[in-house]
Amino acid sequence: YNGVMSNRMKQILILFIFVISTQSNADESPFYVGTWQSNEEKTLASMNEVHDIPENTKLFLRDNFFGRLVNVVREDTFAAYFIGERPDKLVFRPYDVEVLSNSTIRITYYDEFTDSNVIQTLTFEENCYSLHVSKWNFKEYFCREN
Repeated sequence: YNGVMSNRMKQILILFIFVISTQSNADESPFYVGTWQSNEEKTLASMNEVHDIPENTKLFLRDNFFGRLVNVVREDTFAAYFIGERPDKLVFRPYDVEVLSNSTIRITYYDEFTDSNVIQTLTFEENCYSLHVSKWNFKEYFCREN
């Protein structure tokens, strides 16, 4: 009797652990959700690898241009602000996301300024993501805030 009860208890315990583990996985946010700040050092290193950028443009971009933008990304909305200019209430805009791999997503959102849809591919690595910017196609990096 003890042996049968023990096996039944083990089955219930295994089932309970399975339910709890799948529940906690279901509650996890996707890898792209979080608060991300532009990383000046990584972005300028990427820019410096591109040789056909005019020197006056490089000088302008090196002068505190990167490193100030913060993106707050939720599962289907995002907000952006500059360091030192965070509004009291963030305005979140909707976007569509397509997960291309475990480290790459494609997002599409409407930009009111250009009156068009913007499509960007974000590649995640080492707690940061990058996207190609400017006509020279270097990468701007955003790293997760703690």
